[in-house]
Amino acid sequence: MKLACFLLAALPALAQTGQIRGSVVDSHGGEPLANVQIQLTGTVFRATSDDTGHFRLDSVPAGDYTLSVSTVGYHLVNRMFHLDAGAAQEFEVILTADNLRQTETVSARADPFETPSQDTLAPLTLAGNDAKNLGSVLADDPLRAVQNLPGVASNNDFDARFSLRGADYSRIGLYLDDVLLHEPFHMLQGNNGVTGSGTAFNADMVEQMELHEGAWPSRFGDRSAGILDVDTRDGSREADIFRVAASASNAGAMAEGPFGRKRKRGSWLVAARKSYLQYILERTFPNNSLVFGLEDVQGRATYDLDPHNNLTLYLLESYSNLDRSSSQSTLGINSIMEAGYHYTFGNLGWKSTPANSLLVVNHVAWMREKFGDRDPANLSLGAGYYGEWVWNLNATWMWSDKTPLQFGWSTRRLRDSGYENQYQSVATVPRLLDHADGTSLLDGGYAQ
Repeated sequence: MKLACFLLAALPALAQTGQIRGSVVDSHGGEPLANVQIQLTGTVFRATSDDTGHFRLDSVPAGDYTLSVSTVGYHLVNRMFHLDAGAAQEFEVILTADNLRQTETVSARADPFETPSQDTLAPLTLAGNDAKNLGSVLADDPLRAVQNLPGVASNNDFDARFSLRGADYSRIGLYLDDVLLHEPFHMLQGNNGVTGSGTAFNADMVEQMELHEGAWPSRFGDRSAGILDVDTRDGSREADIFRVAASASNAGAMAEGPFGRKRKRGSWLVAARKSYLQYILERTFPNNSLVFGLEDVQGRATYDLDPHNNLTLYLLESYSNLDRSSSQSTLGINSIMEAGYHYTFGNLGWKSTPANSLLVVNHVAWMREKFGDRDPANLSLGAGYYGEWVWNLNATWMWSDKTPLQFGWSTRRLRDSGYENQYQSVATVPRLLDHADGTSLLDGGYAQ
């Protein structure tokens, strides 16, 4: 009798509550996400998604709530809703990886410039978090993610460069936003064989990477073994986002957001990182010649001038340095004690559609590489400089629905200089081992 009275008293209370249930999936592929935190903001109601991505909150009183969904590596999602008494509210939450650009578009027909790849073999593609998850825990390097692809090999854990089907890296073209790069690495140059490299651009800046192992499109040139085409992503046009992260090798921060709160015609994205791997290796392997530090800062801005014209600006500044002064007494006269490598890259892009059937993309870029090495007596062992100005034009004219005409032109102004010295003793005049100083102009075009 007491139990029946208790149930009768509880029924009105249960009638005033509702249920919240749903699922969480990845925006890239739609895979269910487990162990995602779900919470009603400002309340004690919370849950965790299961292995199938589903979650449920029971006995939630009627009212207005904000559903907060979050997990590591994805953007936070907040959903405002009203829950009626005795009702069940169901959600499908789509989380976007924090190094992916999220866009919402409605398209009435296919983009006329997205033509089938009839002139090329299908490239191998790494998109979104794949470039970060495969970049290795120690190095956190996008090119080390590429080393996991079929046909790619590397036999040096301290080098981000790789071979493709047995061909040396010098025969592989690395393009960043349609511009061929020279040596975009954190590395050391000069004699004595002190090497080691890490990619200068940050994996968080990468939207996708495509590896062309053969028969690549005609817009890629000056390489004979393969092409790695890297596209950087735009910042968020929806909200300001700030993030600080640390890995086994470095710590970094990233910020992104829209230009303008109402019209949102553009976005910005800034990232910076600094390595502390040198401190770990220096204490673990005191005589390791590959102990060098690195730091970089990079940013990208995009802005829509009007519906037919878009501007982008990408800037990268990176620096690598070696300091073996703690081992100065054990180093020979021609050993490198201090070294530095400085890389700078800037790329201004303009995408225009002057007509519905014509797309024109221009890029004007500048890159610079400088290095310098000094011995234990603070004498110069060598130094070098590489600079390049680039202008690229690529255009597509759809003169019919199935017949595109593609054409382009590239102009590159290059300069390369450097020298290497060798000493018999501190007092002797150095012997010049090598010296180079030259410039060149490289032009080329295509039409198909």
